[in-house]
This record gives sequence, C-alpha cells and structure tokens, in this order.
Amino acid sequence: MPVNLMRNAIAAINGGEVNSKPLVQVVDIKLIGNSQESYRFLLSDSESTQHAMIATELNEQVRTGQVKKGSIIQLIDYICSTV
Repeated sequence: MPVNLMRNAIAAINGGEVNSKPLVQVVDIKLIGNSQESYRFLLSDSESTQHAMIATELNEQVRTGQVKKGSIIQLIDYICSTV
C-alpha cells in the first residue's frame, strides 16, 4: 500500500511547527549510549533528513522489530532542539 510522506515536514518542525503529525520514514537506526539504551533515528520526509532521539519508553518497539530501517512512522509528540 503506497504511503505519502509529509513533504517538508522536517523543515516545518525545525521552524517551530508542533501541531502536525507527519508521516516520515526511518532511514537508519543506531544504538547509542553505554549505561542507558538509547536509539538515534535518521528520519526522512522525502525532501530532507534529520537525526532524532526516541523516548526510552519506545525502545521495545525497536528491539522487537516493530520499528526498523524502512519503517514509516507518524510523529505524534515531539520536541525540536538545536544543538
């Protein structure tokens, strides 16, 4: 079934948009951290990519394979921080 990613969602989020619930694709997943398990995603909206950290409460979805490279996910609750 074809899925339409929300084009320019990453730019909108970086610009302060907090009310959209965009569909994005997981391009890559990396396990980071030594003491506490954390995952960093590389997300794509078909126009741009952005690194993102997921809440540790969602780690189980990565461990069980519910979310993996290539998965389409919907961002429901997110915060954008410039580092």
